[in-house]
Amino acid sequence: MKKWIVYLLSVVMLAGCETQDAVHNIKEETKKILVTQMFKPKDVQYVALGDSLTQGVGDEAENEGYVGRLKTDMETWQGVRSVTIHNEAKKGRRSDQLIYQLQSGKLDDTLRKANIITLTIGGNDLMKIVREHITELKKKDFDKGRPKFQQRYETIMQMIRERNPIAPIILIGVYNPLTIFTKEESEMNTIMDEWNSDIRGFADDDPYAVFVNVEDLFDTNANLVYHTDFFHPNARGYDQMTARIIETLEEENLKKLSQGQFDFQEDSIDE
Repeated sequence: MKKWIVYLLSVVMLAGCETQDAVHNIKEETKKILVTQMFKPKDVQYVALGDSLTQGVGDEAENEGYVGRLKTDMETWQGVRSVTIHNEAKKGRRSDQLIYQLQSGKLDDTLRKANIITLTIGGNDLMKIVREHITELKKKDFDKGRPKFQQRYETIMQMIRERNPIAPIILIGVYNPLTIFTKEESEMNTIMDEWNSDIRGFADDDPYAVFVNVEDLFDTNANLVYHTDFFHPNARGYDQMTARIIETLEEENLKKLSQGQFDFQEDSIDE
């Protein structure tokens, strides 16, 4: 009798395990279906605008700076089938020159089709002020140039939005390369904070834009992030820039920013 009871209990337990496995498999398949329905994979058009940082100058690994690295990460996102880069950046470009580029109309179609946009601009505006007042550089020189930069940045954002009202725009801030020569606090740090605050303000005013602060990543060269020109990032610097961009997108809710088009991969969907 006991043998039969043990046998029956074993059958019930095995059946229970099989049922649990079946339920688990159904849940996993359901999750896959839900993800597919929520994020229909698309061929993403990634437009990169700005200066040498977006061009990837200094990247000895030849991975196209933060742009190429971000592309690699994007290819793992939900909602992404493939990523095509349109890198329209150029070394030395200032905000007034970017406006001229946008006014030419050559990027109109590219911007209209963009699914995501990144922008670095402002570093060369700052360096222009430095060169013009190199013999007697004062903070007031930057204060005088700041309103003009604000106006140009606003124009850039307006021109992008006229061509594409909804694509997420990642606005990357400026940093002070002079910290590589001194650890002392200087007026340049204050200037960087002010100009970054302006860029952040434009991101705050746009529901589909986000500001990425990279200033602290290049505060001195303790982490060996500078190229041998002591101005541009090296491969390690671009690695850290990319990580900061991804970190910021996670904090700012990529799914919301992209209006449900994209999201980071998750091991599971909350039940």
